[in-house]
Amino acid sequence: MLGKILGDFKQERIRTGLVVLAMALGIAGFCAVLSAYGILTRELNQGYLATNPASATLTTDKIDDALLAAIASNRGLSDVEARRVVSGRIKAGPAQWRNLTLFVVKDFGKIRVSTLQPEHGAWPPATGEILIERDALQVARARIGDMVTVKTAASQEQALRLSGSVHDVGQAQARMENGVYGYITVATLAQLGEQPFLDQLNILVAQDRFNVDHIRNVVAEVRKSVESLQHPVRRVSIPQPGKHPHAEIMGLLLLAMSGFGFVVLALSGILVVNLLSALMASQVGQIGVMKAIGGTRWRIARIYFAQALLMGAAAILIGVPIGVWGSRELCRYLAVFLNFDIGSFAAPAWVYLLVAVIGLLVPLFAAGYPVWKGTGISVREALADSGVSSNVFGASAFDRALAGMSGPFRPLLLAIRNSFRQRTRLVLTLITLSASGLFFMSALNIRASMINTLDRLFSAKKFDLSVSLASMYPFEKVERALRNTPGIVRAEGWITTRASFAKGGGGGAAKHGHGGGAPTNDGFVVIALPTNTKLLTPEISEGRGLLAGDTDAIVLNSALASSEPGTQAGSTVTLIMGPGQMSWRVVGIAREPFSPATAYISKEYLEQVGGHDGMANSVRLKLEKTDAASIDSVKASLDRSLEREGLRALASASKLESRFSFDQHMLMIYVFLIVMAGIIGGVGGLGLMTTMSLNVLERRREMGVLRAIGASPRIVWLIVVAESLIIGVLSWLLAALVAWPFSRALGSVLTVLMFRTPLDFSMELIGLVIWFVVSVSLGILAGFLPAWRASKLTVREALANS
Repeated sequence: MLGKILGDFKQERIRTGLVVLAMALGIAGFCAVLSAYGILTRELNQGYLATNPASATLTTDKIDDALLAAIASNRGLSDVEARRVVSGRIKAGPAQWRNLTLFVVKDFGKIRVSTLQPEHGAWPPATGEILIERDALQVARARIGDMVTVKTAASQEQALRLSGSVHDVGQAQARMENGVYGYITVATLAQLGEQPFLDQLNILVAQDRFNVDHIRNVVAEVRKSVESLQHPVRRVSIPQPGKHPHAEIMGLLLLAMSGFGFVVLALSGILVVNLLSALMASQVGQIGVMKAIGGTRWRIARIYFAQALLMGAAAILIGVPIGVWGSRELCRYLAVFLNFDIGSFAAPAWVYLLVAVIGLLVPLFAAGYPVWKGTGISVREALADSGVSSNVFGASAFDRALAGMSGPFRPLLLAIRNSFRQRTRLVLTLITLSASGLFFMSALNIRASMINTLDRLFSAKKFDLSVSLASMYPFEKVERALRNTPGIVRAEGWITTRASFAKGGGGGAAKHGHGGGAPTNDGFVVIALPTNTKLLTPEISEGRGLLAGDTDAIVLNSALASSEPGTQAGSTVTLIMGPGQMSWRVVGIAREPFSPATAYISKEYLEQVGGHDGMANSVRLKLEKTDAASIDSVKASLDRSLEREGLRALASASKLESRFSFDQHMLMIYVFLIVMAGIIGGVGGLGLMTTMSLNVLERRREMGVLRAIGASPRIVWLIVVAESLIIGVLSWLLAALVAWPFSRALGSVLTVLMFRTPLDFSMELIGLVIWFVVSVSLGILAGFLPAWRASKLTVREALANS
């Protein structure tokens, strides 16, 4: 048996090599993404857990030693530390101001909860020094040793020395957020002009650290203790226990990649079907002889199944090392993209076991139908076989229509007829080629759909620049500053604050809270809008928007409404805003894809009930020019105008900067789709080359006859290449027909799973043109070598090997 297997491989070495190479490519892709999933999910969560992340954070007023000692005595806690987070701005030299989040630590040498990893430079920072998160250095445009200028809500501009960098695993990527994370001591905070106190309790539960219900129960006890000591709890944040904030999104993306890797491997199995079908057809006589001398169907089938297993084993030996290399490159890229370190690139053992099992099962299952069908032939039928394919061309009306085609381009017409002679092989080849086209066009379509969705989101925002003020200011003073700032077309004063659903306050809020009036989570942004606003036109998907005269009306965006099951237009929600608690009527739901949870209320009504008449803490601006240089000029001029009025800007963000942040979050999806399209395209190209090689092998007699009646080698070459080209064009046509519904469904599944929002689908027509060029190129390249070999056959060689 081994001798026959090796003999067949030697005889079909080129075609067998192409099949093994295609399978190795599929195994490499599958192994790479599966290994990356195992490595990254392990390393991301291990790196995050190594920092001893806080189980919860409670924000209160000034924390004193008595409060800290009282909380530390709670047996449900293993540790507690105090910190503070202050917002401000930073710039290095003449560069523009960047938004800054300052983390204030009492003693950098004794951090036990949510620890930091020193990277370069000084540790700990001295008074008058600042550390910056390593990923934020490029946002700050500063280097270690530089003097940077910092200002907060309560301070004038102060120069601090950038003395080092740290790695804060739990923070979102500074590049994506376009902000800077800084770390200072309490003494440095006082130097900035802020009150030197801490107001956040980072707590770590003693038991069941990964049980969110247990954490909430402990947090409820801690909150009661804090409030019993006359310290109000203003905010509670409970992150997902034991998991990095980006672990879920990354895990879903990698699982999707692994799924598509398996699709690539399955498509490579189609080549096994084509090869073994052709091999069985060419060895009908051998099968008859083996049966005549006593070979059973199963014993004969074992020979060909063994061939499939050996091809799978060879593909594994080639593909796994490539996959290991690919997984490391993918891990390095995503580690930089998500700003975390990888301690070990060793993939879990289950990855290699799964790759080996699937790598062997795919060719074995692919061989099942052709082998069982081929070995089922009787001895009489096998020995009477003339070597002509059972798939006789001309039996159907479609075949006769093709045969009846005539015209001046006879080689092209012959190529068209030849393309449809082996229907099963043609269909299987078209599947692999069309799949690569589908993924490529889907990548472009999903990217275009993301852009279209974001375009609709940002088109509702009629402002070009948003400025957060350091405090609540009379808007008439803000308006004076705005009048002295050139480049502003329109301005509106808004009020932004935060709120939380109270327990039982609406929808599914009760699932989060513990204790009467307790905040249910970290909260969400509430924006008080002028009812006649011209700078925001939200897309209302349910109910209505805010109207003049509305009192307790509220509009929730889609992210906020979906976070509280059962919340819809017409329902009532109870919110905790500051020290008060109030019920609101949900009058509408605004569709805001990819956006954080946000609610909108009437500014006029908030002024009445909150005593903020004529005040604002946020300004939205429509500008004359919206290029980056013009926006920077307006920012600098507005800062000076506000300071002359005794006002201070705390942070600012342009629409361009916000859009960049969104685009960065979407980058991974369509890069992944393009990569998968390339891998599947490689498998499809090898499949087409295998198909053309088999077609030429089966029609060597025809090639000899053509040469005998006067066809030149050039004409033979042209017929084979044209046949390959036709298959390539047919695959493009099939992919083009399916691309719209497929990419729409795929895009929605990916974005709903990862971002909880559907896409506004858009078709990228340029993808059709690009893939047509690729299909034509693949057709020519795949047919070139088989055509060249066919054209070199002499009449004697072709007829002698028929």
